[in-house]
Amino acid sequence: MNISTFTGLSLIVFSLAACGTAGGDADSNSSGTSQSDYETYNAAHDAIVDNDLVATASALGASAANARSDTVEMSGIYGIQSDDLLGTDAILGEMSMTANFGNDTVSGSMTNNFIAFDDASGAHSEGSAEPLSGSMTYVGTVSGDGIASHFDGILTRTDGTQYDLYVDMTGTFYTVTDGALTELGAIGNFGGNITVVGDATGTIYDLTDGYDFVSPNGNETGFVVCESLCSGE
Repeated sequence: MNISTFTGLSLIVFSLAACGTAGGDADSNSSGTSQSDYETYNAAHDAIVDNDLVATASALGASAANARSDTVEMSGIYGIQSDDLLGTDAILGEMSMTANFGNDTVSGSMTNNFIAFDDASGAHSEGSAEPLSGSMTYVGTVSGDGIASHFDGILTRTDGTQYDLYVDMTGTFYTVTDGALTELGAIGNFGGNITVVGDATGTIYDLTDGYDFVSPNGNETGFVVCESLCSGE
């Protein structure tokens, strides 16, 4: 199974709360958000990419998922790209997920959101970033080892520009391994669109396959979460 193809079923509803991140690794930040928040994303990204957690992951499988009745807490990162709206920039952040296999539900949040400039490839090389206020929380359901969802939410730039996201999300549960440690993870992809609040033209900007946690040239917008290996701690 190609792990950049994601399937499953769930429903996710997002709400908003104040949140943000800071600029590049050594940048000053006048927005009131924490530079350390940005570094927690960097640490998680490096843990996932440097240890090839996505490339070496194995699909959990529906039978194994259906046999579980435990609850698993996971954390990691996500990335969203829209060529027409963002160009070579990407919306990135941290993501949590609680998978309750006993009642087939998932829940979690996206926090520490920011725009990484000139970072469409997924390589996330050292550079600068701008915080986005707003966090998104979700609840949903699971079918077998699959996750699928829809969410709405608004993220606000430091200049007041507001991005209204309308996003479909699909994903699959995996086992991820680093050395002797093997644990549960979830890997997924996004589709949908973004509008700019107050834009009189009403232009709708499609999300594009421009961000990738598999390899810099894989071109898949997505998310990666796991129990401990994806946190960078």
